[in-house]
Amino acid sequence: MKRKLTLPAIALALTVGFTGCDLAVDNLNEPDRARALAGPDDVETLIASSYLKVWEIGHYWNNANFAFNHMSSRHTATWGNMGMNDLGREPREPLPNSASYSPSYIFEANWGDAYGGISAASDGIRALDEGLEIGPGGERNVRARTFAMASQAILNCLLSLWYDQAFIVDETVDLTGELDTVDYNAVYQYAVQRLDAAESAARSSSFTLPETWINGNPWDNNQFADYLVSWKARCAANLPRTDAEAAGVSWGKVISDAENGIRELVAIGEDRSSGTPWWSGIKIFMQENRTWHRMHMDWVGMADQSGQYQDWLTFPTEQRTAREMTFGDDKRFPAVNEHGTLGEPVSPSAASYGPRHRYNATIIFRPERGTYRQSHYGDSRYDDYTLSCSRCEFGAMESMTHQEMDAYVAEAHYRMGNFGAAADIVNKTRMEAGLPPAPSNPTDAVPTNAAGECTPRKRYDVQGRCGNLRDAMWFEHFENVFNVFGGLEFWHGRRNDIMPAGSALQLPIPAADLEVLQRDIYTFGGGEASSAGNPIPPAIVPGSLDAALLRAAYSLERIQRSLATESRAANADLVVR
Repeated sequence: MKRKLTLPAIALALTVGFTGCDLAVDNLNEPDRARALAGPDDVETLIASSYLKVWEIGHYWNNANFAFNHMSSRHTATWGNMGMNDLGREPREPLPNSASYSPSYIFEANWGDAYGGISAASDGIRALDEGLEIGPGGERNVRARTFAMASQAILNCLLSLWYDQAFIVDETVDLTGELDTVDYNAVYQYAVQRLDAAESAARSSSFTLPETWINGNPWDNNQFADYLVSWKARCAANLPRTDAEAAGVSWGKVISDAENGIRELVAIGEDRSSGTPWWSGIKIFMQENRTWHRMHMDWVGMADQSGQYQDWLTFPTEQRTAREMTFGDDKRFPAVNEHGTLGEPVSPSAASYGPRHRYNATIIFRPERGTYRQSHYGDSRYDDYTLSCSRCEFGAMESMTHQEMDAYVAEAHYRMGNFGAAADIVNKTRMEAGLPPAPSNPTDAVPTNAAGECTPRKRYDVQGRCGNLRDAMWFEHFENVFNVFGGLEFWHGRRNDIMPAGSALQLPIPAADLEVLQRDIYTFGGGEASSAGNPIPPAIVPGSLDAALLRAAYSLERIQRSLATESRAANADLVVR
């Protein structure tokens, strides 16, 4: 279907989203563009501010971060805030994409933030193209242009990771003409081209970023270029919606980018009461054990040695309740179930203790909203940041880590059949946690100790079978990316087909924007379009005949589901309303 619209010239303020369709309406709240871009310092500040939208998408709470981490069955809560109750309900329901839905910011925030940053960056580049000089003789022009291009690239990457489609807009686009939406693959391709261009511009110049642009990181041009290389790895690895799509990723390129990028970004948080944007909502609220967070039983159960998780699985979903477990040799989990007890940190970064977990005696989530979402266990890796003072949240905040990059390299090796190389990476954090090395043979189970204990056990498996290399890789990946950057757990779960059945695989264009654009409102999940399938995989060897047959069966199932959906839609059109 052809998707076109005509945008008036004012439409790309985009602080909230697209405004206007064929309507030439003055926006009295929009600052005068000529005055906003009147001077070189104004333009440089505008360009610097574009990256803040990357930070907001990755670290704030008032967007999709909480609900979609819940959907990955890594995080759990029953609160209505941030849509966690609605989107975490089982069986999964279609996403409530409606302008009247009270937390509609789940759909709107990342969309609006992305285009707000893209608009700022594009306006800045346009001013430079019109001859503006920043600094004597324009000495800071290259730095400003490169940073603006980088913001455009990363924000388009994030649009491709979160949404099924988007508009590609930059300083070259005539906003008075017609624009098409393109699918997430095309948005991703544009983002990669822009990342390449920004990296090339950075390496061919010489500059230092002001430390306030990415707070606490006065990088030189090559360090900034290396950061963009790491974004190439993050974007490519996380784009696929399914395991079948992930098979088409250029995993060799992912290895190169993940190994050669900067691999660590730690920003410095400031007192939020001062109005600073440099704080991380996911690092305080989405790991806060007393109110907002517990580890989902489907996650913590992979480390259980007591059999409680497997027994939990035998009950109908609505009859499941939190269980106390034991964790054998994995030091990241508390050795005893006493309130407040902690596991040991593993592979800490400059910003966290590293993965470690806490036992909570109290059950804080409302039972009428599903006891299957209750859990005694929570993450505690950001205690330094969380406890810096009451809600002021200042201190080191990681936004990219070497453990995240290593996880992409391990997955890339596995998908390319280099099982020994994958095992070497996976075993680094396993052995630091007190676990024996996972085998390089992908069909072998992880070793057991003298008590017959093994970590991880297979997810969703009532038999409690010991996992293999891929299960261990999934487990370590989930451990090492929690709350580093919003979306990482969800993207990991969807591309590996391990989310609960019916979970939406992406966001639709927000309903509020669809209404303004005079387009039909649509949504995903709940077993309809773009829904996760059955997450319980058989034990097969990648690349085997069994794997090919499974993939063919999966594709057939998706085709049948699509035909059924089209049939229902056609019948619905015949209903007299």
